[in-house]
Amino acid sequence: MPKIVNDEQVYNAAMQMVVERGYAGATAKQIAEAAGISEVTLFRKYSSKAELVKQAIMVLTEKVDLQTAAYYSGDVTADLLRVVQAYQAAAEKYGQFFYLILSEIPRYPELAEMLDTPFTMMEHVGQLLARYQAEGVLMEEPPMHGVAGLLGPLISINVIRAASPAAPLPPLDLSAHVARYLNGRIQPPTFS
Repeated sequence: MPKIVNDEQVYNAAMQMVVERGYAGATAKQIAEAAGISEVTLFRKYSSKAELVKQAIMVLTEKVDLQTAAYYSGDVTADLLRVVQAYQAAAEKYGQFFYLILSEIPRYPELAEMLDTPFTMMEHVGQLLARYQAEGVLMEEPPMHGVAGLLGPLISINVIRAASPAAPLPPLDLSAHVARYLNGRIQPPTFS
């Protein structure tokens, strides 16, 4: 009888090994051992380490679900707060893994396509910003620049925290972050 593979257990093992050893240092054998399966079983289910990591990223990105968080309600503050809360929750859970994969892309180009799913999620946030721009609520700028302005500071703080957990960074106040973001982007009212 073939062993049933628990995908989530394998993805968690892959993330753990990649965080501990880097992409190149995390071997299929180590991942299989951490997941409690044989290396042969791992390769039967996932054709390569790159394919396993790609599938793990896709599943984790779906769990983050910025697409759902980026829905339009007509309240720009509430909508953006919901987006940054979803992003921050994901960063606290999976950030070390994602940031490490990002840093490894220049050395391992096969990892680049793994970012397609996360970038698609970011595009949904960009579409939300574009809608508020079209309504005249937010100033016009390329929507992905707006996404970078909204999530970039959080990414920076989370990368520092992942690299140096003892860094003296104050806790994040996501409401204040959204307020500061909007302060620089709210379209001033026009009077006729």
